[in-house]
Amino acid sequence: MSEPVPDPLPRVARVRSLVFADGAPVWRWQAGLRAAAAVVIPGAAMVAAGQAHAALFVTFGAFAVLYGEGRPYRIRAQVVATAGAALLLAVVIGALIGAAVPAGGTALKIGAVLLVAAPAVLAVYVVDALRLGPPGALFFALVGSGGLIAVESGASPGMLVFAAACGAVSAVVVSMAGATVDSSRPQREAVGRAIGAVNGLLAPDGPRSAEQRHAAGAALLAAWTTLDDARSASRPADADLLIALREANRRFAADSDDSPDAEVDPTRQITTSRLRPAVGHRLRRSLNRCSHATITATRVGIACVAAGAVSIALGFDRPHWAAIGALVVLQTGFDRVRGTVRALHRFLGTAVGLMLFAGLHALSPQGYALIAVIGVLQFSIEMLIVRNYAAAVVVITPVALMASGAGAVTGSAGPVMRDRLLETVVGVIVALVVMYLLAPNAHRRTFAWTERRVRDAALHLIDVATAMPVGAAEARAAARDLHFELEGGVRAGIDSMHNEPAWTAERWPDRAALVHDGYDLASAFWTTPPELPLGDTSSLRRRFE
Repeated sequence: MSEPVPDPLPRVARVRSLVFADGAPVWRWQAGLRAAAAVVIPGAAMVAAGQAHAALFVTFGAFAVLYGEGRPYRIRAQVVATAGAALLLAVVIGALIGAAVPAGGTALKIGAVLLVAAPAVLAVYVVDALRLGPPGALFFALVGSGGLIAVESGASPGMLVFAAACGAVSAVVVSMAGATVDSSRPQREAVGRAIGAVNGLLAPDGPRSAEQRHAAGAALLAAWTTLDDARSASRPADADLLIALREANRRFAADSDDSPDAEVDPTRQITTSRLRPAVGHRLRRSLNRCSHATITATRVGIACVAAGAVSIALGFDRPHWAAIGALVVLQTGFDRVRGTVRALHRFLGTAVGLMLFAGLHALSPQGYALIAVIGVLQFSIEMLIVRNYAAAVVVITPVALMASGAGAVTGSAGPVMRDRLLETVVGVIVALVVMYLLAPNAHRRTFAWTERRVRDAALHLIDVATAMPVGAAEARAAARDLHFELEGGVRAGIDSMHNEPAWTAERWPDRAALVHDGYDLASAFWTTPPELPLGDTSSLRRRFE
């Protein structure tokens, strides 16, 4: 390994700044319109068919549209349909339990909590292991418990499932609407982000930090993956994007002292290669007690069950709300700074969202007016979910209450608002206790585990790429795996810096040097002509042994 180089420590975000942070550079108007249309179209159809009482249930399936944003249109329908099927399965299970278990009893409350905890653990693990990003696991847990409560409140299980299925189908159709206007938009946005990240790395304002280099490398790999998913090599409309991304990749690779001045195309054969490790590999890789996905999913499961148990012990009627509150705080990992911010966002957003619900309850919209209101709220969720979570919770709260039937406009708003707020407080408090007290040094295990993963991936790439041409499929797969492990290594460093700054500061120079070494190796690989093996690797090998 190379000698540790001076490298800036990862920036420690402050809670106060994150509470009001704006997480997205642009307003996603088109995404918001698609989210609204996915609800309004089937909802209005159900009102027209005389099923206004069940029209709101379309939201349970329509949430699937949120999972397709940013995906190339070639695979977007498949992604949204998969999310819709998972949401529908959760609704079916919730409806069956709601119909089988007597209403109002402890058994039903326990069932509702488990309907949050079980899908939450599974979804958190899968989303984290695959690194899928927002909107995460929340909606899978939300619709299962929502379906149970809707049936308990008198909804027909069959109509509930039918309406949710209509919403899921609508989500698939609506998610593809943009393809008729600009089928290259996802690719263009991904390439734009990658070029911006490379420009930021190469700006003449100081040394290249490991964090900056990681951000640029991750953005480039994400852009190549997007073009790969879109099969851009065979799309004339994407020809300019391929050229621009190759140039950005060339500039990124040239920043390494170990890379020759050669043409760079990390896809080699973009039409046949996969630029992410296979789904099975990513899921199996995280089946380790030290992995971020396993630790996060374990904490989520414990917190959801504990929050539900506390809520039941206190005599609350909706313990699944407490479990959902715990899930929201912990689902993105064990970064204590960001987890604390999520807790504040959940509480503040719920408090304001309940006031919005009270206003809607007083207005008592019905039929088409109610569907229009839900459409506006769904539009707002999509616009806000990646910008500021507290703002998103403001609009998620009334949608969840009205769709489940727990906050039906014909009932009393006061008890529902009181219970929602109190159970949110329970969930948030339990989540914070779990985050700070349950295995508080788990980030150290992940930090060490990701270091071993990077070293092993680097040595494997050297072995493979010196035994065969770098253009071979096995060599490309090894390089792809190294990129994935480097990303995990930087993420672990940032988590540790937020959790234990002094401990991480002592170890960051070595971690930064390892990240730089990894990207030097990757650059040497991608700049080697595909018909040749990797050149003299003795110096590179010493860095990782």
